[in-house]
Formats: sequence, structure tokens, C-alpha cells
Amino acid sequence: MRKIVFAGLFVLVACGGKLTDEQRRKMHEDMEQHQIVKLSDAEIMTGALDQGREIFKALETVHFDPAKTDSVARHYHAHARWIVPGSGNAMEVERQLIEAYVIGAETGSTQDNIQKIYKEGRQEDYDSVLYSRPLVSPLPDGAVNVDGVWNIYRAKKDVILSLSKKQK
Repeated sequence: MRKIVFAGLFVLVACGGKLTDEQRRKMHEDMEQHQIVKLSDAEIMTGALDQGREIFKALETVHFDPAKTDSVARHYHAHARWIVPGSGNAMEVERQLIEAYVIGAETGSTQDNIQKIYKEGRQEDYDSVLYSRPLVSPLPDGAVNVDGVWNIYRAKKDVILSLSKKQK
């Protein structure tokens, strides 16, 4: 891919063509996106957890308004879903997470979580991550009730691109 970019740059220079500032900026951004970045799996998952928390805070600032939730998620190249216990439209992984949060609420353990979402049929490789965070309300007896769970999906590629921009 780098050869193609450099060949394109060579052709532009050889033809005597001039690049506008906007074209030059776009070309540099494309070159940066195609640079090889080596990150360990632990770095990716830690970064994904931090990014999930950042997206959740952004959702909090708009008070989880459904009209604004999609805009916030789109800004972060993510997909956000609100799932309540017993929801029929929850995916299998979401159902498992909400069950774990309900059971965890009984013991007082309702912290946020990050999961790898594997490609279908390939358990050795994942293509996205799922950040989940429950919203709970206290009960009169001191226990907590799980009102629902925010699930925030991000592509692994977007997590890596965000991390590589922070390293520069």
C-alpha cells in the first residue's frame, strides 16, 4: 500500500502537478492511516476500555437522549445500544452480560467491562470490542437494581487508529 501511495506521489511530482493544501493534508492523513503500528493485545484492550469510558461520559453529557446518542456514537465511530433485563432484541453476548450484571448486583459487583467480539467461526481473531456499563438504582434494602446496560461497540481498527494518533 505504501508503494501505491509513493507511486502516486511520484506521478504527481513528475507531471509537474501542484497539490492544494487540502489535497496535501488529505494525502498525509492517508499515509498516516496506512502506517504499520505494532500494539500488543493488552494495549488494544486497555485502550478500548479507556475509549469506551470516554464515549460513555459523552453519552452522559447528553443525558442519554436517544436523539443525540446516535450522533455521539457516530462521532466516535461506534455503535451504542441500551438493553434492559429481559429484552427480546438483545444479542446473545448482550444477554449473557446483562445476566452477569444482574447476578453481580446481588453481590455488589457492577463495574464496566470490555469484551472481544470474534469473527464468525474464527475464535482466534476478533474484529471489534464491546464496552458495557450497567446503570443501577439503589433499592430500599441496600441492594441495587440493574436498570439496564449500555453496550458500546467499536471496530478493532478504529481503536488502533485512535491509539496510534495518541502516540504521535
